[in-house]
Amino acid sequence: CCVRHIICWAGCVQSCVYVNSHKNTQPQFSTFNNVICLQLTGSDVLLETRRMRKQLLISAIICILFAACGAPKSTSTVSPFATSVPSATVILTVAPTITPTPSRTKSPPTPTYTPFPPYPTKKVVFNYLIAGNLSYFSGFYDQCCDYPPNIIIYDDGQMIINGWQQKVLPAEEIKKFLSKLDDLGFFSLESNQEDDETDKLYDFGDQYEEINDGLSSCILVNAEKSRQLCVHHVYMQFVIPEMKKILKYLDEYQPSGLTPYQPDRILLSIEPAYPDQVDEPATPWDESFPSLDIPPSRIYPYDNPPIIIYVDGEMVNKIYTFLENSKTRGLFIQNGKKYIVQVSVVMPHQKVVNVYQ
Repeated sequence: CCVRHIICWAGCVQSCVYVNSHKNTQPQFSTFNNVICLQLTGSDVLLETRRMRKQLLISAIICILFAACGAPKSTSTVSPFATSVPSATVILTVAPTITPTPSRTKSPPTPTYTPFPPYPTKKVVFNYLIAGNLSYFSGFYDQCCDYPPNIIIYDDGQMIINGWQQKVLPAEEIKKFLSKLDDLGFFSLESNQEDDETDKLYDFGDQYEEINDGLSSCILVNAEKSRQLCVHHVYMQFVIPEMKKILKYLDEYQPSGLTPYQPDRILLSIEPAYPDQVDEPATPWDESFPSLDIPPSRIYPYDNPPIIIYVDGEMVNKIYTFLENSKTRGLFIQNGKKYIVQVSVVMPHQKVVNVYQ
């Protein structure tokens, strides 16, 4: 799936810009190593750069997640923020470039990477999620998944549930929640997690048919007792009653006192609207946000892939709320041009990595 692209990845470069918030000025462009950078000052921040190749990104994602090329998976080190954090940071990933070295011997180029800003990630105590979904964002996370978790609980008591509602649970309430799982037999169920006739989470009878793709519901406990169990959605009708009771308990769990969750990190995907969307209604883009009108710095032989932008700081909630309140299905217009904009919330436990690194 990706052998023809592996040489390109070896020389990739990523650009990072940090932003101050003292006064409003016009953007200033600079170039380095064939990377376009934009640095602004102001409470709302603008940063633009080049596009990535769609097929290269999908190949990179598949290789990173499934090791199809046999290359080792890279990780990034996360450390706490300094006390003086800028109001917003915008980072754009760019397509790889290779600078030839003046040597008779063919040697691989030495790539340079700008790391994402450090972030104090949290430890997961419990996670009930859907796994198996892939998107343009997938390769930028050190672990799955792109779907928001049904229920996630962190070691500081923060719980995020049902698509971005949250609550801080006291230790006793977390203990009670996990004890209910124990009472329902979560830690005693037998399963080899093979999703076939040998997996005792299912009762197929003589109706088993092998299916290798699709989504799964997974339950992870990482407390005094630890375990992870997943059930494949296409086999849900064959799941044994004991496991169905556990899933029902989690699906119906609804604590009181929930408040809206406000993310502090997001990834944005920006690409031109498709030809058949020209006549569809589009929401005018907020000019205080990063611009959608980013000219390509390279022309690709097939099509222009979406641009992935990382944003953190106080601008994040404004952008996220704006996108969520849009009634035009992710279609926006700026300077007479229409764009498709999608958002992925970076969860408190997720590390953001360079998909090309």
